[in-house]
Amino acid sequence: MIANKLYEYNDARITTAIEASDHLDAVRARLASLLGPPAPNPFTLTFAGLERHMGEAPTSFVVNAMDLGDALRVLARLPSWREWYLAHGGTPDGQDADIVYLPQQSHPGLPTHGAYNDMRGEQESATEMGSKLIRHARPPAEPAPAPAPAPALPAARTIL
Repeated sequence: MIANKLYEYNDARITTAIEASDHLDAVRARLASLLGPPAPNPFTLTFAGLERHMGEAPTSFVVNAMDLGDALRVLARLPSWREWYLAHGGTPDGQDADIVYLPQQSHPGLPTHGAYNDMRGEQESATEMGSKLIRHARPPAEPAPAPAPAPALPAARTIL
């Protein structure tokens, strides 16, 4: 008889734990959606232009991005980057450019030594300018009402 009750007790504990886990997963997902995406981090991108033929060091640029691929896309949109690119061996059409991307010297974070071009200020200015243009282009949409949190199931509560 006691063995039968122990089996029922263990089965109820497992069921309660599973239901509590499902509820906590829903709470975690809701909190993640409320907090939004993670903030971008600084990334260093290094390029060697015509100066490499004269024995000079390559040039590093720092932008805020989510990953290295995103950092390359962000850098390519900045006017100062385009000016440097054209001045150091790039071509307007992007063909036959004498600029080499150095992935082994490109990484998350700031460079540990040497000079670099901090493009984050220009990046923020470009982002603010773009958001102002978008804001004036169309009226802001009404925010969607937040859904009410689902009530916890009675079985999801732990009873000690």
